[in-house]
Amino acid sequence: MLEELQRLQAHISALKSRLSQFESENNALEDDKLNSNQQFKIQLDLKNNTITQKQTECDQLAEQLENTQSKLKQINDDATALADRYNRLEKSCTDLKNRFQEILAERNELRILKEKFQNDQRHAQHEIQALQSERERLLQKNDLAKAKVETIIQRLSILGTAQDSYTQEIQQLAHPSENNEEV
Repeated sequence: MLEELQRLQAHISALKSRLSQFESENNALEDDKLNSNQQFKIQLDLKNNTITQKQTECDQLAEQLENTQSKLKQINDDATALADRYNRLEKSCTDLKNRFQEILAERNELRILKEKFQNDQRHAQHEIQALQSERERLLQKNDLAKAKVETIIQRLSILGTAQDSYTQEIQQLAHPSENNEEV
């Protein structure tokens, strides 16, 4: 019997722990439910605000539509008046068309002259650039030739002084008695 009592106490303690676990889960679920309800209310408020804004926008668009329709009617009236004017102006337009065609012909001639002058200018610029590059090349060639001549002059001067010292040494070797007298 003692064993059964101990088993029952073990079951009871297990049930108590499960019960406390379920209670904590239930509390967590209730907190989640409260949070979800609050978020739902916030979203509902946002949706309601959006609906009100959209309704306001619809009202404004309806007003704009009415204004635009009245403007369209006025524009149609103006278009009719302009069409009448256009018909009157079209009758006097033939002289202007002829003059315009003459101006176009003159413009085309001027364009041809302009293109010719531009081509001539481009060719002249190319020639100038070619001459400038030729000039630069010749200047570089001239500078190079000057440098070569200077190098040759320096070598000759070095050779001249070296030959002079060699000549003196040869003379000293050829006439050793004269060197002894000078000493």
